[in-house]
Amino acid sequence: MDVELLIGLCAFGLINNPDFLKKWRKLYQDCPWGSVFQDINFVDTWYTTYQSSYIPVIVTGIDSNGQLAGLFTLAISRNSGALVVAGDRYVEYAAWLADPRYGNDFIESAIEKLRENFPDLKLTLLFALPNIPVEWTQPGNRWSNHCYVKSLPRGLMAIADGSSFKNTLRKKKQNKINRLNRIGRLHFDRIYDPDELKDFIDEIFNYQTLRLKAVYNLTDIEEDPLKKSFYLNLMRVPGMLHVTVLRLDDKLISAQIHVHNKEQVLLYFVTHSPFYSKFSPGELHLLMLGVELANQEITTFDLTPGGEYKERYATDHDEVYVITVFFNRAKCLQYKIKRRLSEAIKPMMKVFNILPAQARDAYSTLRDHWAKWSNLNKSSYLLEIYKRLKRSLAHTEELLIYKCDLDRTHSSSESEPLRRDNIADLLAYRPLEAWQPPVNKFLKHALENLEAGCHIYTQIEKGSLVQYGWLVETETTNGVFGNGWGTIPPIPPESVLLTDFYTHRSISQPSLYQMLRDASSLPGITQAYICVPSSNQALMRAVEEAGFSYRYSLFKKNLLGRVTSWSTTPQSLSEAGRMPTTVVTQAINEPVD
Repeated sequence: MDVELLIGLCAFGLINNPDFLKKWRKLYQDCPWGSVFQDINFVDTWYTTYQSSYIPVIVTGIDSNGQLAGLFTLAISRNSGALVVAGDRYVEYAAWLADPRYGNDFIESAIEKLRENFPDLKLTLLFALPNIPVEWTQPGNRWSNHCYVKSLPRGLMAIADGSSFKNTLRKKKQNKINRLNRIGRLHFDRIYDPDELKDFIDEIFNYQTLRLKAVYNLTDIEEDPLKKSFYLNLMRVPGMLHVTVLRLDDKLISAQIHVHNKEQVLLYFVTHSPFYSKFSPGELHLLMLGVELANQEITTFDLTPGGEYKERYATDHDEVYVITVFFNRAKCLQYKIKRRLSEAIKPMMKVFNILPAQARDAYSTLRDHWAKWSNLNKSSYLLEIYKRLKRSLAHTEELLIYKCDLDRTHSSSESEPLRRDNIADLLAYRPLEAWQPPVNKFLKHALENLEAGCHIYTQIEKGSLVQYGWLVETETTNGVFGNGWGTIPPIPPESVLLTDFYTHRSISQPSLYQMLRDASSLPGITQAYICVPSSNQALMRAVEEAGFSYRYSLFKKNLLGRVTSWSTTPQSLSEAGRMPTTVVTQAINEPVD
């Protein structure tokens, strides 16, 4: 077999050759372990979209009859110099294509070519399908000392005639569907038009990023300015993407973007709105998708590896491979030693009831805090340590509670400066002061608040979140206020709470007026309460000028670790009603200079 490696313009020239493309299509159809991620439409779309970020690398194998018998599409990152499969992070199943007769022979020759050109690099084939040839990686073969192979389970969901999904929706989920239909018209739609996807793609990307950071505590999510273009370009390829949305009237509450993979559809992108989380829109969407796939005579929905939630829907399992090839044998040995040490530590962790997921979360939390402090100056760091040490020894805090009647209109000649419930603004958060929480911790609290029905008001300047505050209109019992204050004394049920204000400078009157106008428009709401730390003189002046009057205070005293709390709540107010306290607050009521 004649194996050739092409890089850059030579590779682009090859994939623009009509004769080569014809041979590629035939090889793709004949290769039993090939997936849509090795299809010419996917690879060419990615090469074209990301040509400013990656240099294409293609390895071809031509047999004695002049036929294309092997193809490996790769790329070099212009930024990091890493060697990746074509598609990089957007590939679920990495592989090479080959005539089954040459499955092992071609990849061995291809690896040799790659090692000659990139002797110090490595290549990871993430989630190679179960039927891919792996004999070349096994002990006794030439490349076994250059490879690390790991198998992982993959869940598959049988579609059948769709009756199981219909029964679950009717018997177990009808209550949630009815509740949603009382709010608006719930409808499930298939999207075919790229322009329609373009209308909401930014929104769903923001939903996904918020959940990845807040729920999964991921700190290594890279900004990808070409991601949107890539998805839209894939949408323009006939039969490539399977896009569905769940809407409430015209509001998007769940979106799923999947990929057609020959006779299957595989899970690719799922997300839902945090504002409707209590209705489990993602679960409703997946069940409705099962009915839709049955109507299209799709027999299997590939859940893809990873994600504990997928196990709820899997009806069958098999195994996929993660194959890491080191062109430098010594680096492979180092990697294997690290993996063995990691495996040896796991039983010790089990003895102390530490799960691997907990260890990963702790590591992510450490990185989250490190990212915060690395962007602040040293003086801020030392001052914050001093303040916390002082508070831990002896410290008394007072939280003032103000009230405002909403029977008058709070007008302002200025335009409204804040945006309400804007996820993109939340994602722009970066701690500007030492006492503020790191990014993922802030977003975790924010997501919990949004899912509880609270509303956030935000202002962005030069790409930074410089002002925010919460409006709480959800009534609950026994709510916890957070930040060590415990349960807040009750306020009347016809009230809302404004809390957790932060501004990089003094809060503006239009900001407060905007929130009060929104509060006054709520049915049955006649009063607004606001919490102000006694140390925040600027916020205190602003709320008093906005028409708030002081009602009572909460106190918390710490003396050598012993904390006592008390309040000056009027007896009449204590008996008046309950306070909507589902909001999860944090240390953001600090003084404003």
